[in-house]
Amino acid sequence: MKRNILFCFLLFFSYTCIAQQAPEEERTLIPYEYPQFRDATVTMMFGSQKQVKANIYLDGSKFYFMNGKKAIEADLSNIRQVQFGDTTYIPQDTIMARIVVQDSTKMLICIKTIDKYKMTGRNDGFGGLDQRGEGLPFFQLDNMMGSIGMIELNDGDAQKQAKTFPLKRTYYFIINGEKVPAKESRIMRRYSKAERKVLKGITENRHWSWSDERSLAQLLNFL
Repeated sequence: MKRNILFCFLLFFSYTCIAQQAPEEERTLIPYEYPQFRDATVTMMFGSQKQVKANIYLDGSKFYFMNGKKAIEADLSNIRQVQFGDTTYIPQDTIMARIVVQDSTKMLICIKTIDKYKMTGRNDGFGGLDQRGEGLPFFQLDNMMGSIGMIELNDGDAQKQAKTFPLKRTYYFIINGEKVPAKESRIMRRYSKAERKVLKGITENRHWSWSDERSLAQLLNFL
C-alpha cells in the first residue's frame, strides 16, 4: 500500500514538474496588441507630445495611429516613446518594444510579434515544413478598421471560425545604450569570471528561467 502511495506521489510530482517546464503557446484572435485603437501619448524627440488613437500591429510590432478614418503606420524616426496608460513603448529601428522594467542606466524590453514560421507551417526557423502549422494569411489592415478603429469579434459563429495568430516574445537588455539579447551566452560574455559566478548563482536557481519575463526583470538589478 505504501509503495502504491509513493508511486502515485512520484508520478504526480514528475507530471507537475513537466507541466511547469513546458511553455504555454501564446496566441491571439486578432493581430493587434489591443482589441481597439485606444488613447496614446506620443512623445517626440524634442519633447513635444501628441494625443492620438493608436495600436500596436503585431505583424512586425508596428505603431499605427488613426488619421481620420484611416489607420496609418507611423514613421518612428522622430518618436522617442509611446505611452498607452501605464505601458510604455520605445522605437527600436522600425519596430516598437515594450519597456518591461528600467532604472537610470539599464532597461529590459520585450518585442512581441506574430510568429511567421508557425503561420506558414514552419517551426524550425530554416524553412522546414511542419504539418501542425496553419499557413494562415495575415489580416489586411485596411480591411480590419472600422470608422473608429474598432475590431469586431462579437459574432459567435465568426469567433468559432476565426483562426488565431501564434505569437513570440523576444527580450533584450539595454545596458548603457547597447542592446543585448537576453540570452545566457550573450550576457555572460560581458563579465569577468568572478562576476559570472555571481550571476550564475541567480540564473541557476530552479525557479529562474531565461524565457520568463519576471526572472529577466530580477536579473536587471545585477547587470
